[in-house]
Amino acid sequence: MKAKKVLVIGGTGHIGSYLVPLLVSRNYEVTVFSRGSTRPYPGSIIWRNIDQIKIDREREEKNGNWQERIKDLEPEIIVDLICFDPNSAEIMAETIDQVDVHLLTCGTTWIYGKTCIIPTPETAPRNPQNDYAQKKVDIEKILLSYTRDGNIQATLIHPTHITGPGKPFITPFGDNNLKTLQDMMNGKEVYLLDGGFSTLQHVHPADIAFLFLRCIEEKDYTIGECFNCGGTHAMTFYGLGHYLAQLMDVEFHYRNISIEEYAENFGYPTMAADHVRQGCCVSMSKSMEMLNFSPRYSPEDAVREALNDLILQKKLSWGKTNEHLQRL
Repeated sequence: MKAKKVLVIGGTGHIGSYLVPLLVSRNYEVTVFSRGSTRPYPGSIIWRNIDQIKIDREREEKNGNWQERIKDLEPEIIVDLICFDPNSAEIMAETIDQVDVHLLTCGTTWIYGKTCIIPTPETAPRNPQNDYAQKKVDIEKILLSYTRDGNIQATLIHPTHITGPGKPFITPFGDNNLKTLQDMMNGKEVYLLDGGFSTLQHVHPADIAFLFLRCIEEKDYTIGECFNCGGTHAMTFYGLGHYLAQLMDVEFHYRNISIEEYAENFGYPTMAADHVRQGCCVSMSKSMEMLNFSPRYSPEDAVREALNDLILQKKLSWGKTNEHLQRL
């Protein structure tokens, strides 16, 4: 059987670094579009045989060449990992209008806004709280509308907080500033916003990659659908801090502080406040029931791998022995 042709747009980022080798291992013929500014992490010898094309999406869309670049490849499957603007979604939909191509696009669980239902299903209302989330909502509307009208075949996957090697992750404070982790390692007190009782849900990019693969394999069931992708469960910010302190072999010293008090003293912590006030905790029931998919990594697994990598890359200074590091 002839290998199916897959185009992965943004294929050298955190998800693509796992997805591309996975597709190749399943005998897909893979082409990657990327700006060339990042290398796959972790790397693999498989990448030596991948057709990688350096391309600036924004520039190509503006000069009108984007559609032709895609059509020239004649892909049967497109995985778009970097669609951040509704105009990009519109251009993509027009490009594959009435063409037998399965389009899979990466969204975000930010579309749900402040959590109202725990765990949050895909049917929950969209309540975006920032520009990024609003654009992702608009992208979803465009692609699903084209699909309902029978013009394209689209699937969307909405990941939670992507966490793994090569990527700073959301800390107990709520942002991705490594200072919080370094302070914890040094035994210093860190802040927990609003008591640390809100939730977040780290997900490993390997699990996101595998869900994309399952959606490709079960195309007939996934066209016109969107799927959450989170870790096996959510954690509280306090729970995350407590777990990290155990990994670091230190006491967890923290101070509860309201977002308002923190803002008065240090300025408004936009990223941290957004995470704390969202309270992410999504349901994975749909992908389990429809695709027999369940995440392999718990949030603890993903965080442990990410922390270990930050130490190995010397982005965090940990005064422990190699024996301690190997236990992570």
